[in-house]
This record gives sequence, structure tokens and C-alpha cells, in this order.
Amino acid sequence: MDRLFEKLAQWRSASGLFLLALLLMMAAARPARAGICSLDDRPGATLLLPYFEVDLDDPNGRTTLFSISNAAAQPVLVNVVLWTDLGVPTWSFPVYLTGYDVQTVNLRDLFAGHRPGTAPAGQDPDDTISPRGTYSEDLSFPGCAGVLPPARVPVWFQRHLQALHTGQASPASGLCAGRALNDRVARGYVTMDAVSRCALLTPRDPGYFGPGGVATSQNVLWGDFFYVDQGQGFADGENLVRLKADPAAFAGQPTFYGRYVGGSGADGRQPLPQVWAARFAAFGLSPEDGTDLIVWRDSGRTVDAFPCGHLPAWYPLLPRTYQAFDEQEKALIYPTFPISKAQPPSPPADQLPAEANRLRVGTEQFPVPYEFGWIFLDLGLPTVPSQAWVGVSMKAQGRFSVGFGATPLANGCPPSIQPHFP
Repeated sequence: MDRLFEKLAQWRSASGLFLLALLLMMAAARPARAGICSLDDRPGATLLLPYFEVDLDDPNGRTTLFSISNAAAQPVLVNVVLWTDLGVPTWSFPVYLTGYDVQTVNLRDLFAGHRPGTAPAGQDPDDTISPRGTYSEDLSFPGCAGVLPPARVPVWFQRHLQALHTGQASPASGLCAGRALNDRVARGYVTMDAVSRCALLTPRDPGYFGPGGVATSQNVLWGDFFYVDQGQGFADGENLVRLKADPAAFAGQPTFYGRYVGGSGADGRQPLPQVWAARFAAFGLSPEDGTDLIVWRDSGRTVDAFPCGHLPAWYPLLPRTYQAFDEQEKALIYPTFPISKAQPPSPPADQLPAEANRLRVGTEQFPVPYEFGWIFLDLGLPTVPSQAWVGVSMKAQGRFSVGFGATPLANGCPPSIQPHFP
């Protein structure tokens, strides 16, 4: 019997080592491809705030907050870029993070001319602006002299920024850059990239990506964002979209910033998927109740400021298809009638026309005859590579709110770098 237990122990030991070796070989063969394509909450080299809004007339009205965090002990420099809801970059500025640091930003403060007060070691020798923690490092970065710590933004630029993000003519250029919804709510989205030096560039500028470019592939950034409406008593949020970088995997492939690098993959950022599933609850007792979809879309174009009254030629962006289901799997199918009878109005095709959108489910813009269910969204474009991000914001009874990311039904990677399993 003792010999039997001895043999059994040897077999378990050998089989355990074999299994461990097999798992290690599998992990070594596939992690880069499976991990780099997955849209998850691990730190990335780029963060995306997919949509923001700030009520410029009401200090207790809607605003958006976000945080940038560093997952490493080594410091990191982050280039923050504001974009209008039509994809025009309006402002670029650096934020310095010591190791394990976090910086919170209220968009209302930015539109009032207040940037986050940070500075690397070279501009903060007394360690009073960006203090170094017990376990973190604090270093200098080139190009930051005179840039960090930030100076107060002049009033003319505040007015310029507010005009561009509300669809009005800039007092500086006379041009427009966003949709004019005539409600004095600033809208747009924000990108945040790990960079190697202070440079007032955007991802569309030469010298940002590629050899010698300022952008790095440090997958150390994470963070979150919140929509806050103090007057209505609502707040909800979600993780910032984290985009991992791997220049070798994405060389010559579709990428997040692909439209700005000629499709070369030089940015090395994973692309987002175009097909999503989102839950909804389309009912409520107050006008604020119901479900909003938060949708970021890639127009595939480089967008410049334009003469007011003339939107970009690609506008509006149309979805490839959408389909609503109730909780008994009934699909939304619009009825047809004989030609002699009146046809019911079809839902508009431009429900999500901009790059950054917020859309109420169950309205004329997005009619759904069910109180509960889910929506299938294919946000692909017919002629250019497409990517998107979808989130959900639900409110009920005038006092409850919750926000969460929708479910991607694919990832944005092409078949050449998808994980392959036996």
C-alpha cells in the first residue's frame, strides 16, 4: 500500500509539472494577442473619456469629472487633449503624475481656465506641487520648463474654448467646431496619452507618434469619470476606456488613432469594436427618468474647424443597423402596410450623428416600444474603418442613477492579430 501511495504521489507530481509547463507554454504563445485585443480594465497607454457635458450657465448644473491614475512606481507624463463633439481638437496640455499618483479634473474648472496644478521634479524642486509619495519616484521631463506648473489661462482663450464646444463662432477665429444645440452646454470628449516630454501637440500632429514621437507605449494609465448634476441630485460614472499599446502587434493594422497615422499603426493603440449590446429601461415618472446611451464614434476623418452654418461633409454619422429586444426576446420590427394605406414614420437614421453623443432611449430620436430590454448596435461605417464605445446611464424616480459600460460583441482587432485557439 505504501508503494501505491508513493507511485500516486509521483504521478501527481509529474502530471502537475506537465500541466504547469503546458499552461506556461500556452500563456507564452498567446497573451500578447489575446490581451492586447481585449477591451478590459487593465491599465493602458491611452485613456478615453467618451463624452462630456458642462452646463456653462448653471454652476449647480451638469458637469463631468474624470481622474487620471498612474499604476507604476515610476512617474509618467500625460498629454490631455479636449475634442469637440465633432472631433476637432481644441486644447492640449500636460499633466505630470508621480509614481502611484492620481489627478482629478472637473471639466467645469477647465472651461473656467483652471488646469490641474502639477509639475515634475525639475520644475518642483521643493516637492510642493506634485509631492512624491513613500513608494513612488519623482523625475524631470524635457520640455516642461515654462509649461509646468501651468499658468492661468487668459480670458480670451476661455471664451474661445466655450464657443467651440457649444457650436458657436469662436471670437478668435470666427469658425465653429461643434454642433449648435443652443443650450449653453459644452460637449465633447477627452483623450489622455502617455508621453515622453511636454509638447503642446495633439495626436493628429506630426511628431506625436512614430520614431522620435512624443507618445510612448507605457501601459500604466487608468482612471474613471462621473457625470454630476447637483441641481437634479444625480451622479453616475464608469471607468475611463483604457487602450493598451503594442507597436509590434499593430504595425500596419487598424488602430485607435489610425486616421491620424495614415492607417500605418504607428500609434500602436488597440482599436475599439463597432458592435455593442446595451440594456435599457425606457420608463419613468419624471422627464429625467429613463436610459441614455453614451456613444463615442470614430468618423474616420481628420476634422478641422469650419465656417459656422456648414457642418463637416461626413455629418451625420449613420449606424449600420440597430435592433431592440424586450425581455421575452421579441424584436422590434416596424410594420408594413399596403401601399394604399399610410405608412408609420420610420425612426430617424441620424440618432447618433456626432463623434460624441448622448441619446435618450424611447424618444422620437430612438423609439422603442418596450419598457425593458436590450439594444443591438452596429455602428460601422460603409467606407472607412469603424470603431465605437457605448455606455449606459439610467435614472429612476427622480433620485436614483447608475452608469455602466455596455457589452462589446466583438473586439476591434483584425483577424490577423485575433487569438487563435486549437
